[in-house]
Amino acid sequence: MGIDKIEAFDYMLQLFEEWRDSHEELKNEPFPKLKAMKLLFLAAAPKKDGGDDLLDIFDNFYAMPYGPVEIDIQKAMCEDRLPSFSVKYRSIEPREGAEPYNAKRYNDKFYHRVRNAVNDLRGENEKLVLLNAFELVEITHRWSSWNRAMDFAEFMKQLSAKMPTDSIRDSSKIFDLK
Repeated sequence: MGIDKIEAFDYMLQLFEEWRDSHEELKNEPFPKLKAMKLLFLAAAPKKDGGDDLLDIFDNFYAMPYGPVEIDIQKAMCEDRLPSFSVKYRSIEPREGAEPYNAKRYNDKFYHRVRNAVNDLRGENEKLVLLNAFELVEITHRWSSWNRAMDFAEFMKQLSAKMPTDSIRDSSKIFDLK
């Protein structure tokens, strides 16, 4: 049985908040939805050729004008279905009365994989969490898998196109700020 991707993303958001709060200048600021979606893509993608990724959990990325979007997660956010977070117009905030982070709840191997993926992303570039959503969009736009899917979408006269998992795994990997 696979992991529930909404639960996995909920946990990932908790890790993103810990990461953000480790930087005094952003501590406790609302987390923008678009920023969360870009960090989700960068965390789920492999960090090196043949490296670990979370693309078996987050397996429904589409190329859209603002970069890759995990459609199932976007839908859950639109329907405000995250267990620990409330989704506002532009931001995601801890849900009133939600059970706080519970290590026992997240102690199976899938959650270790999520934590490792976020830690690997921090290892690639600790400053990613300091960027605004549009700076992260710029980074995801430099991934060849996004560019190929958007070219296909334009050819088909559509606004989005599925990003095959293999194409994300084979894509050039960009985590820098240049």
